Amino acid sequence: MLKKIFSEPLLHFILLSLLIFVVYGVLNPREDDQQVIVVSEGRVAQISNSFRERWKRNPFPKELDGAIQAYAVNEMFIREAKALSLDADDQVIDQRLRKKMNYLLEDLADANRPTEDALKQFYKSNAEKYRLPAKYSFQQILLSADRGEPELSEMVLIQKKRLEQGLDPQGDTSMLPSDLRLVSTDQLARRFGVLFVDALADTVTQQWSGPVTSAFGQHFVFITEKESSEIQKFEAVKTAVLGDWQYDNNKNFQKDYEARLLQRYTIVVQGADSVASEDDSNADQKSDTQPDALPTAMTEKMSP
Repeated sequence: MLKKIFSEPLLHFILLSLLIFVVYGVLNPREDDQQVIVVSEGRVAQISNSFRERWKRNPFPKELDGAIQAYAVNEMFIREAKALSLDADDQVIDQRLRKKMNYLLEDLADANRPTEDALKQFYKSNAEKYRLPAKYSFQQILLSADRGEPELSEMVLIQKKRLEQGLDPQGDTSMLPSDLRLVSTDQLARRFGVLFVDALADTVTQQWSGPVTSAFGQHFVFITEKESSEIQKFEAVKTAVLGDWQYDNNKNFQKDYEARLLQRYTIVVQGADSVASEDDSNADQKSDTQPDALPTAMTEKMSP
């Protein structure tokens, strides 16, 4: 029972929120006088650590004093800006706050670690995602589409006759490789096109076959080796499975959080009806401005 309670994402969110609140309180103690800038001991340590990470050494006392002074002046500017409400309706600030919330939700979701059984179940449910593509080794001869018809068709017939006579086909020079070794279907599709790859699946090995169509023209191919597509074993892709599980978990966690927000908040849309009416009116005006020319033209074309 306790294990189930502690595994609840909502409890993680509450605990982390409390932790953030406490840490923020330590680094940013509340001041009754807005004209007083208190640089807490924790903040000084943070400033010193930032200096050390940037310059790879500890700051000299004068340098630390300067960094603290810069922080205090920056805090003054921020307070003055807030006093003038410069942070209100600022899309850049809003986007930054949304990003921070997303980071917070990701950290909360990452706290939920999957069991081995959960990972295996995720792997089984998404097995196709871990499938290795088929691979082929083959030679190819191209009859370029630049020849045009009917010359291209005539050349295809000539090469077929050569094959019947036990001769190798002849083709055109091109920038395409003539000899490929264990190339995946994904790579072949990018180079030759999907139609070409699909045709290879039904092509016999250890003999010239064709023609196989691609955007470049007609190919004759001699497949020397095939490696079938297969799903990788769980242990071989366990790291990838964990990453995919975490990605899905983060998305689901954010969706759940959004659903809880929608339950807490009420959305009031003002002026929606008038905007919709205006859009309908504009659509009607566009419809009215179009004459009956199109139907007339179609009728004329259909007339004998």
